Amino acid sequence: MSSPSAFRWCIAAALFLAIGWKIAVPFENPNYLKEDLVRFLERNHFNVVVTDEIATDAPIIRATRASCQLQVAKLTPDGSNRNLVRHLATGMDRSFVVFRAKVYSRQPIALTVLHYLWSRFLRELGLINQITPVIDVAESISCNAERLPWIELHLT
Repeated sequence: MSSPSAFRWCIAAALFLAIGWKIAVPFENPNYLKEDLVRFLERNHFNVVVTDEIATDAPIIRATRASCQLQVAKLTPDGSNRNLVRHLATGMDRSFVVFRAKVYSRQPIALTVLHYLWSRFLRELGLINQITPVIDVAESISCNAERLPWIELHLT
């Protein structure tokens, strides 16, 4: 076999493997976060309403229980939509970020970006199904939503 012919076969094999790999890795379910968050909030006795916000390309989940009001939204790993999500939560008293079942006063951007890149690599290898989301929670002052059992929210 000549050199140009071997090179063509190598390129064809690499192309076949790359396309086959893309077909074999299933698409990420865009609704899994919304469904899991709604179930979590309902288990914690909240009345839940989901609204699709065109500006953020992600649903804003509004939950109420007695005098407590929450607005929950997905943040991008790099925090680029953080100000928009906070603007949509105008009127709330406090906000915090939940990432990997831990509560942060602000988004730990370095951590969320590194975790996103690593998770995306693992997902493309087929080792995990979903990339862990970053969640912004805005609350009224009477909520203490930081004390919710965020560990029960299975988003890994």
